[in-house]
Amino acid sequence: MADTTPDIIQRNLTYKKIAIYLIIFFAIWSVRELVIQPVFLTPLSNVASEIIGEIIKLLVWTVPAILLIRHYHADMWIGLREMFTNKKIWFKDAYLLLLIFSPLLRAGVFGGFAINPDFEPIRMVGTVAFVGITEELVFRGFLLNAFLKKMKMPYAIALDAVLFLLIHFPIWIYRGFTPSEFLSGIVAVPILSVLFAYSFIKTRNIFVPIVLHMLWNLQVSLFIT
Repeated sequence: MADTTPDIIQRNLTYKKIAIYLIIFFAIWSVRELVIQPVFLTPLSNVASEIIGEIIKLLVWTVPAILLIRHYHADMWIGLREMFTNKKIWFKDAYLLLLIFSPLLRAGVFGGFAINPDFEPIRMVGTVAFVGITEELVFRGFLLNAFLKKMKMPYAIALDAVLFLLIHFPIWIYRGFTPSEFLSGIVAVPILSVLFAYSFIKTRNIFVPIVLHMLWNLQVSLFIT
């Protein structure tokens, strides 16, 4: 019994540990977006920049998230294996897809839409595929997963949404978003976060928010409304 107690204490995921993780994570990602991207990646070709950028994101986002979920599995709302294998039916919540595509549907009905002339196929790798996987594993697979064990569901979803909003600020600053673009993002990102969180909670499967996230990014990148 004495041999197992230290291990249990060591594996306890406290608020302090989550805070330390967030500080390190946000600091590294801010440097990546505000320094590495403009100084080292932008001068490269689009393909090289995209590939190197996604490798960095996998190392900063995905790998630590998976390791933390495994290490602190006792403090997770749902385990790593279950979130990838749960086959709970969610067809009754298929309206989530309509919410994801609502801007595109609205544009088709009222104003029309067109293919973005600046869209490059290589963006399908990073902006669509990898973003959905990396961001959902961190913000739903790890953070929301941990918050759900520590607080009531509405608070967990709200805190996750705030953090998801904050992680977008470095790239918005780098891209030089206009005030209207900032305002649009500040409104849209938390709503999307709540939607992704709800889909994860309802299905207990991380693939659902990943797919929803990919579909949202696809329509935003591919179409002009």
